[in-house]
Amino acid sequence: MAGLSYLGAAVAFRAAENAPDAVAGVIMSGYSFLLSPGTLNRWLTGFTSMAARQRGVRDHFAQLHGEKWEKLLTATFDELSDGCLRLPGLDDLKSFRAPVHLVNGALLQNERNAIEPAAAAGADVAVVAGAGHVVPVDAPRVFVASVEDFADRVDAGRTVFHERRRAAARAAVATGEEARV
Repeated sequence: MAGLSYLGAAVAFRAAENAPDAVAGVIMSGYSFLLSPGTLNRWLTGFTSMAARQRGVRDHFAQLHGEKWEKLLTATFDELSDGCLRLPGLDDLKSFRAPVHLVNGALLQNERNAIEPAAAAGADVAVVAGAGHVVPVDAPRVFVASVEDFADRVDAGRTVFHERRRAAARAAVATGEEARV
């Protein structure tokens, strides 16, 4: 399952969380597990306000997100505000029961800064040079290669998630406890 940007990535993560046996892994791009809902709401308000005043910004958003981009931002804001959608944080990632691959562009500091904590919490990660928030648009071949590599590693049981499960099982055996993985 894959999700792009804060809404798509959060929806993909939560859907997989609710049906962990139905997915082999989750790919998230343009996301930070460190972002607070308040910060995202400020961004959404700022984007909408900026686009209302500047035709070039409005046209860029329409090209990037489609003609219904304002409805997408409004829906995101509404779902976060009413609790229908909760942004996954690092604690959610640590307890997630499937492999996660975070693919962020290198051009945005917020998304670069998200990589190390996500890796420490158990995600496979990739930083794509020359890409911004929308990695599949900015670097489509690199994004596809990263996704294919992750899928191959999921199939082979060679993701960070799988390695941590094996390490926990070995530790449990070493201490004489049954592995709970």
